[in-house]
Amino acid sequence: MPREILQPLIGALATTIGAPITTLLEAPPTVRRAALQFVDGADDDVVAFETDGGRFLARRYHRHRTAVLVLGPYRRPDDSPGECATLDAVMEERARAALGPAAAGFGQAVSDRAERLELSSQLELINSAAIAITGELTLETVLRRIVDLAREVVGARYAALGVAGPGGILSSFLTSGMNPEEEAAIPEPPHGKGVIGLLVQERRTIRLPDLREHPASVGFPPGHPSMTSFLGVPIFSHGRVLGNLYLTDKRFAREFTDEDARLVELLARYAAVAIENAELYRHAEQQQVRLQAIIDQLPEAVIILEANPDRVTLANTQASGLLGWEVQPPMSLEEFIGRNPRYGLDNEPMPRMAVPMVRALHEGNVGRSEVRVLRPDGRMIAILVNTAPLRDDHGNISAAIAVFQDITQIKDAEQLKDDFLSLISHELRTPLTTIQGGAMLLLQDGNQIDADTRQLLLGDMAGESRRLADLVENMVQLANIRAGRLGMDTEPIHVGAVIERAVKAMRELAPDRPFAVNVDRDLLAIGDAGRIDQVVRNLLQNAVKYAPPGCPIEVNASREDGMVVVAVRDHGPGIADEDLPFVFDRFRRGSRAAHTSTAGMGLGLYLSKHLVEAQGGRIWIERPNDGGTRVLFSLPRIPPDA
Repeated sequence: MPREILQPLIGALATTIGAPITTLLEAPPTVRRAALQFVDGADDDVVAFETDGGRFLARRYHRHRTAVLVLGPYRRPDDSPGECATLDAVMEERARAALGPAAAGFGQAVSDRAERLELSSQLELINSAAIAITGELTLETVLRRIVDLAREVVGARYAALGVAGPGGILSSFLTSGMNPEEEAAIPEPPHGKGVIGLLVQERRTIRLPDLREHPASVGFPPGHPSMTSFLGVPIFSHGRVLGNLYLTDKRFAREFTDEDARLVELLARYAAVAIENAELYRHAEQQQVRLQAIIDQLPEAVIILEANPDRVTLANTQASGLLGWEVQPPMSLEEFIGRNPRYGLDNEPMPRMAVPMVRALHEGNVGRSEVRVLRPDGRMIAILVNTAPLRDDHGNISAAIAVFQDITQIKDAEQLKDDFLSLISHELRTPLTTIQGGAMLLLQDGNQIDADTRQLLLGDMAGESRRLADLVENMVQLANIRAGRLGMDTEPIHVGAVIERAVKAMRELAPDRPFAVNVDRDLLAIGDAGRIDQVVRNLLQNAVKYAPPGCPIEVNASREDGMVVVAVRDHGPGIADEDLPFVFDRFRRGSRAAHTSTAGMGLGLYLSKHLVEAQGGRIWIERPNDGGTRVLFSLPRIPPDA
């Protein structure tokens, strides 16, 4: 006990008795040694001893060894004269009698203060631990902290915490104070029967000096350590039982105290809040996972932004696929935008505050916008962005949502449609004009036209009719391919005969063009002869269109790695680098064809590709070093001995 508390009490007692009184620690060394020698064997009695020429009385006031009151020095009347106080027999007896109650009072004061200090320490420990508990969100971590703290606070040998499941049966169980060997020796954890079950059923604290003597006790399972004193507290909140917390075997005491019960009840209330918080967090996590799963199933890309600081907090898998990189929230909005530069419809870079999602987050803009986005792989895509702000209960913008839809194919299809309509109108107009003009001329002035002119007109009309028929046939095949109705009548074919027939037809249409044909002998393949003939004619027609007059058109067919490879080469200007990736797309015509007004719809190579692939082959382009273009396609070969 602090000196400032003991000293006034000691001073008052000394004044009453008429002799000095001090504590053992303030006495001279010789007095301390003598007092301890006599007090150690005197239990709680007052002892008398003499030292340094004076008489002394001593009495222990607390179980601590140095907690001793020392009265003296004093002298009796018949002792040698001295400067110390004189106590006659009556006064000495009164002093002896006063030391007993004084020591008892001092002892109680020390015990009370120790208990207050211990309680304060326990409350401080509970408070600091409660702060730590409420900061935890993993339920098992919360429960482990609670059960360890409860055992430490009340000084128990064992502690356990059970979580109640349906019907009050304990669904999980944690212990504290048992070593691994003791835990392994228990065949199975308690299920909430006996006294433990009463905690859940009666929802009240139970404190027992001996657990085994309670009528509800069902004993211990084999291997379970023996336990006596018991303190159990139910954990419940809002009328719902969450579990129970119980402790056994109070250290240094026969049973747990009311103060122990109050401390554990306080801890149980903290535990109930912590458990509910953990359950709420787990429920929120489940909702987040469910929301993420739902959003991931949406066909559109979804992004959610939050402010202060501006960041992306949610993105589905479609967003990563659309933007061309793995979006992993949370991430700053600056980083998210920086990975995909934005451009307006005028192809000018879009300022940050003009980006639709940023406007939704900071200005509350709701709308739909078309934006061009550059992917990390260099592709520029067109996206349709729908944005809207998300507001809190006070109407303030707390977040924003952006839904992206890739409309690149839609925009390409619109452009393709426009190009197709322009192309088809031009391609139809040319043969129809020739046929109509020739027919009208023959109808009106046929008798006045000489035979040579009449024959020339009829030839032009027949040629344009064939061209018109080819155009219609190509359109029909295009529709069949798009509808998946492209039929094939495959059989063994003689490749040389098919090529010769196609070349002969082209010689009639272009008699001024030389053709060089080189085909291996007995070259057999599996395919549809009519479709192969169409492919060869398409390639020859392209070669005739783009090759300069007088330059030979080369046709070769050979065996290569179990396939028949047919190649058609011209010595024209070749295919530009920017056109090469798109030569097999429908309605795609090279930039040089557009500049030279070469007739055609851009369907020849597209149809040829599908016709070849439908027969198990492939088609590709080569650009020889000495100029021109070589188009090759392959077909499955039939061995000669088959």
